[in-house]
Amino acid sequence: MIQAKMAGRGRRRALLGAAMAALLAGAAQAQTLHAVDIPAGPLDAALLALGQQTGEQLFFRRDVVAGRQAPALRGRYTPEAALAQLLGDGELAARRTGPGVLVVQRRGEAPAEPGAEASRPFGHGEGDADALGWDSRSAGMLATAPPAPTAPTTVEELQVTGSHIRGGRSPSPLIVATRADLERTGQTTIAQALRSLPQNFGGGAAEGTALTGADRSGKNGAFSTGINLRGLGSGATLVLVNGRRIAGSGAFGDFADVSSIPTAAVERVEVLLDGASALYGSDAVGGVVNIILRRRFDGGELRLLGGAATRGEPAEGQASIVAGRRWAGGGALFAYELQRRDDLPAADRPFSASADLRRFGGADQRQANSFPGNILRTDPATGITGPGWAIPAGQDGVGLSAADFQAGTANRGEPRQGSDLLPRQTLNAVYLALDQDLGERVGLTADARYSVRRFKTQALPGTASFTVNRNNPYFVSPTGAASHAIGYSFVGDLPNPVISGAVDTLALTGGADVRLPAGWRADLHAAYAQEIDEARTTGIVNSALLSEALGTAADRPQTAFSTARDGFFNPFVGTAGANNPAVLAFVGSGFTTSRSRSAVTSGGLQLDGPLWALPGGPLKVALGAQARRETLERSGHNYANSVAPTPTTPVDVARTVLAGFVEARAPLVGPANRRPGLESLELSGSVRMERYSDVGTTTNPRLGLIWEVLPGLALRATYGRSFRAPALREVRDPISYSPSLLPFGGGRVLSLILNGGNPDLAPETAESWTATLDLAPPSWPVSLHATLFDVRFDDRIERPVQQSFTTALSDPTLAPFVDRIAPGLDEADLARINALINSPLYSSVNGVFPGEQYGAIVDNRYVNTGGLHVRGLDLSANGRFDVGRDTLSLAASGTYMLDHEQQVTPAAPVVEQRGVVGFPVRFRGRATADWTRGDVTVGAALNHVAGYRDGLGARIGDQTTVDLQLRWEPASGVLKDTAASLTVRNLFDADPPFYDNPSGLAYDPANADPVGRYVVLQLSRRW
Repeated sequence: MIQAKMAGRGRRRALLGAAMAALLAGAAQAQTLHAVDIPAGPLDAALLALGQQTGEQLFFRRDVVAGRQAPALRGRYTPEAALAQLLGDGELAARRTGPGVLVVQRRGEAPAEPGAEASRPFGHGEGDADALGWDSRSAGMLATAPPAPTAPTTVEELQVTGSHIRGGRSPSPLIVATRADLERTGQTTIAQALRSLPQNFGGGAAEGTALTGADRSGKNGAFSTGINLRGLGSGATLVLVNGRRIAGSGAFGDFADVSSIPTAAVERVEVLLDGASALYGSDAVGGVVNIILRRRFDGGELRLLGGAATRGEPAEGQASIVAGRRWAGGGALFAYELQRRDDLPAADRPFSASADLRRFGGADQRQANSFPGNILRTDPATGITGPGWAIPAGQDGVGLSAADFQAGTANRGEPRQGSDLLPRQTLNAVYLALDQDLGERVGLTADARYSVRRFKTQALPGTASFTVNRNNPYFVSPTGAASHAIGYSFVGDLPNPVISGAVDTLALTGGADVRLPAGWRADLHAAYAQEIDEARTTGIVNSALLSEALGTAADRPQTAFSTARDGFFNPFVGTAGANNPAVLAFVGSGFTTSRSRSAVTSGGLQLDGPLWALPGGPLKVALGAQARRETLERSGHNYANSVAPTPTTPVDVARTVLAGFVEARAPLVGPANRRPGLESLELSGSVRMERYSDVGTTTNPRLGLIWEVLPGLALRATYGRSFRAPALREVRDPISYSPSLLPFGGGRVLSLILNGGNPDLAPETAESWTATLDLAPPSWPVSLHATLFDVRFDDRIERPVQQSFTTALSDPTLAPFVDRIAPGLDEADLARINALINSPLYSSVNGVFPGEQYGAIVDNRYVNTGGLHVRGLDLSANGRFDVGRDTLSLAASGTYMLDHEQQVTPAAPVVEQRGVVGFPVRFRGRATADWTRGDVTVGAALNHVAGYRDGLGARIGDQTTVDLQLRWEPASGVLKDTAASLTVRNLFDADPPFYDNPSGLAYDPANADPVGRYVVLQLSRRW
């Protein structure tokens, strides 16, 4: 039985509880000595260096440190002692405002007002959504950031993700992860690190779900990786890079691919866990992911990484280099990264090697399309098609008679034989960033990013259901009929089809930041982003050529094939290799190609600054206007069901979006008028209007509250409306019809699937609110955060049948989209189905069947369906304890889903889908511990996914895995600025919990990793 190779569920929960409880231990902090090496020079540079070397967050104002010099400092110091040496006995002093947070200011100066200028030692953001991350101390995990401390101020006026106002604070829950945090997760790419977030549901677009059927959308043919916050869909999470939109990915261009971003270029990632369309527009329903790339860097960095699963495949390697140069008022940075990861064959894991899952306690999920094949029969009353007679094995298909067939027998075919679970991927990515000040008031920035990601994988083996008649010299009927339908797999005749291709990504941005009088700033920007996806599938069985080789269709003059010369295809063989190689080469010569180009051109102007004074501080506002142009082009060729390659229906669609927004932040209570129980009180509000050239106008408001009850105790709350505009192809995709065999009643029903867009689609809308409690008293070494969230999603754009093909004919909630027919008994049904299959919109890529064999017509077109209600609780805690000369860092984060209620249509009942396969689980969390002594850090992580159930109610077990990491970073000597780390993910090589997956896998690819124990070694060197 597949199961996690650890103790029972109760013991695992106890471990998690113990990890969380450890964070509540309030030990008095001893002082840790850090290796410090800072050359003499400007004070601001010395403070930034000290923050990097000690892990402390240092905050200071530009005007306070401007023109000041710091002495050289080398040795081992506590952060306070090092600051005392750098600042001397002059007018500057440092004070600690919380664990890991120090503020430098003039002696006797009152705490700086929130929203003044500030700086942090880990870089600063650019763009209209860059953020200041307030908590990057979490060990080996991504931790929810607390609200901004009252005192820190900034050198560069920053925008917190969730606000357009520089220096403002966001009332929304925010996750901040620095580059060091991402590396401590043990994941090797930014895409993997983001998908490991407890708030992310793995069932969206990803390379591991595209090949295994867990991503039911069928849009991710280039094996891209999207983010699916709260399980609302990859298209409902807005992804920004340096605060700018990136081009859409996939066949519909409706989600953002994060796998093309070079990990070495990432400075930090900020994840806003709240609806934010009032700030950023469409798609920001589940939240916003803002990936901030490095900009200010002086020197060089080389990084090498190698990893492999202990069971063999897949292995991977990475190499990257970063070089930067700073000069007076500006600088440049260049980064290059190469990534390569091998494929993972399904045969290499016991839970994917065979679709016969009876050995795990499940069902035999093998199919009737097998080798040898099956003669099929259809029940005219129910439309169920299933095996009637098995073609005998171990014979060459010649001279068979009716006596060789036994009614009621069946062969079973492996649907995934020879295929991969993960594709082979190679990424080459470059990044260039420039910035330059023009005097004291104008700063210019520009950056360019280009990547090429290539992929190759073995697809599922070719299968077909086809008709053979007496024109075929090998034809034999067990009943004396003139023709039969046969379910067949070509695994004994042809190699698996191969999918290969490339994804080219280009992003260009430029901006100007202008300091205006009276504390106002203007930000102008222009951006262009493009993604080109090209894919080719070769080795496909061409149904038109197959019918010719079977003799069902006469020899065609358009082909060079001749049955008289080359022979017939024999579907009655029972031995691999028995068919003529020339016939097989002809039949298996099919292919498809596709090319998609998605592009976004945008520009905007924003103004922000103080308007007038309020008792708690200045009322600040931001207002702006933006415009963008979205385009999507798609073309290709199909040689899977025709005698010559034919162009696919081209797609060339575009829209223009105009937007205006305004935001205000009103601090009602601040340092000047605070009182017991009311340290600070701040209200914020924003509204954004967007006009789409194709789907109309939408207006979305948002309100926020931050109430600091006591120092270190704060409450935050938000309410807002969000929306997602229909993707371009969801509106304008061409209509098509294609056949498919859908499960029903122990067999399969041949169904005609209607696909296509819907020009009458309206935008999806959502209402969301959050309530957050932050507990981080300055005297505590820990901080605790809890967020309750609630999202009501209406008019969702879906293909309801696509999400549940395996139960489409049996699920009563899908009845409005299914029309059962009996053309073998009803002439009207026969006339109707014949009209559809004879239409020019009919696609025979899955075969051609007589009308009498169909049992259903299924509408799979895009519609505004019912709604979705998601409610849950995010919990996180982190702390750092000094134990003598050592440091212990503890952290934990998790999401508990209270409700995931789905209503397929307005008339359908509301169904609770929490903890059901294909939807988010009840709980997902991660707890970590890091112990640092001198140059060495040892870290451990406990990952947990709660058990859930399949569509029939069968339980799928809990998943608990353990990761270990050893890091070495010498602070002195010849190896100073060198670092090495050894990471072991899934230390005990736990298999995924068993799931009786109808696709033939014994695990759930949306919630489990098939790789197993994985060892990664990373070396880096800075200069």
